[in-house]
Amino acid sequence: MCQQTRIATVLPYYRRWLRRFPSWTSLARAPQTAVLREWEGLGYYRRARFLHSLAKAVLLLPHRQLPSDPDKLRLLPGIGHYTAGAIASIAFGTAAPAFDGNVARVLGRLLARRRRSPNLQKLQAFASIIVPKQNPGTHNQALMELGALICLPKNPLCSECPLRLICPSKSNLPHPTTTRPKPTLLHENLLIVRNQNSTWLTHQHPSNRWRTLSLLPTLTSKPKKGKPIGKITYPFTRYKITASIYHLSRPPTI
Repeated sequence: MCQQTRIATVLPYYRRWLRRFPSWTSLARAPQTAVLREWEGLGYYRRARFLHSLAKAVLLLPHRQLPSDPDKLRLLPGIGHYTAGAIASIAFGTAAPAFDGNVARVLGRLLARRRRSPNLQKLQAFASIIVPKQNPGTHNQALMELGALICLPKNPLCSECPLRLICPSKSNLPHPTTTRPKPTLLHENLLIVRNQNSTWLTHQHPSNRWRTLSLLPTLTSKPKKGKPIGKITYPFTRYKITASIYHLSRPPTI
């Protein structure tokens, strides 16, 4: 839940999720619609689908328990290098790095020379070397928190940093950068079709970008009848979508 989402936003969802799904078994046996409903509002619904698939996979594991080996963890649905390292180190005390964007920024600035930062591959290798055998989870969480709270992308709090005496960057602040591509602009037409007390929703195909969610009907062309009652613009992954909203009393003919 905390991947791509702030802690303050996550907490109420996390508590509600654990009340609804207190075990792997309860999550695995729930229909996907119920899982997505509990996730509603957090966005990035792929995370919820991966968790659902992971719960089903865990029920097939010995003792229904996640492995402590990060390589074995990465074989499970939805678990990549960062998540595997975080689970292995924090939950099981395995000396594995949890390498995310915050950690990359801290190590990039710490290892920088002449205002140039090492590439990500070198930073990942260094992250693996410095993980202690004792309390690796605490070490990883400390690096992540340092990047999240002190070693900020902009206006870092260098005077409060525990690494300030050995950090060569300080005000130079080099860090690994990635070029963010411009979003693809899309336009669509959303339909609010109401008949008495019912609202028409469409269940999305698994190959659709809104996989398996139930949404307002969408048209790529304008409906023949009706005028738009408003417009909204919202981001979705690599897209920037502008939607014209139409209010109809019956499904449209195109």
